Amino acid sequence: MRKFLVMLLATIVLMPATAATLDEDVARYIQIFNSDTHAHQEAVESLAWMGLSDTRLFDVIERRVKDEADRFRNNKDEKNRVARYIRALGFSGQSKYEPTIRQYLADRTYERYAKTALEDMDDYRKWNPIISNRASFDPRYSDDVNRVMNMLKSDDPLLKRVAAKRIYFAHQDDVLLELLAKDLKAAYPKADTTYSDATSWMVKALGNAKNPKYRPLIQEIAGNSRDSKVASYAKKALESF
Repeated sequence: MRKFLVMLLATIVLMPATAATLDEDVARYIQIFNSDTHAHQEAVESLAWMGLSDTRLFDVIERRVKDEADRFRNNKDEKNRVARYIRALGFSGQSKYEPTIRQYLADRTYERYAKTALEDMDDYRKWNPIISNRASFDPRYSDDVNRVMNMLKSDDPLLKRVAAKRIYFAHQDDVLLELLAKDLKAAYPKADTTYSDATSWMVKALGNAKNPKYRPLIQEIAGNSRDSKVASYAKKALESF
């Protein structure tokens, strides 16, 4: 029962609040990471699309890495939790945490997460200000939808991939599908090996909505895309309609 209540609280705390300020978002996450660890996995995963870089939050996560990495390296569940903290430091986009991450590059237990965190860091240094830009938020939509809209309006195909994953797993709002379809129409003819995965995720997200309005576009992509992976995803999407 206690675990259930903790997870329920985490769900409530992580629910996107409309018109929350950046400080309110940061405070909410600090509360989570200073509390029971059952809520931490979901919280870490959500940092990938929140656009937060505040060191007040990531200092808390870094402290947990330093305090717990050695202590829990022989405990499967706990070491996985600590590994996610290392990954989360990359989502900060803050070079301040690079020395801490680098300490684990030669550590067999944590090296994979440390390597990924360093790869993420440069991207999130650019992405976080875009994702969390409240100046472009539309008050008609939730903060979470606005973040995805910001991603789709960027000119970075890899950030658009993050947006496509959010649409696929969590959001199928009409406004997002319209933006996604517009982007996909422009992107698929230019898909190459560099951006094939990003474009494929866009196809996958649009197809997952199963909205007949977008079937003609997906048919067009299936028949005309020069990228075999993109075309394959489009054909799979058509089968789901």
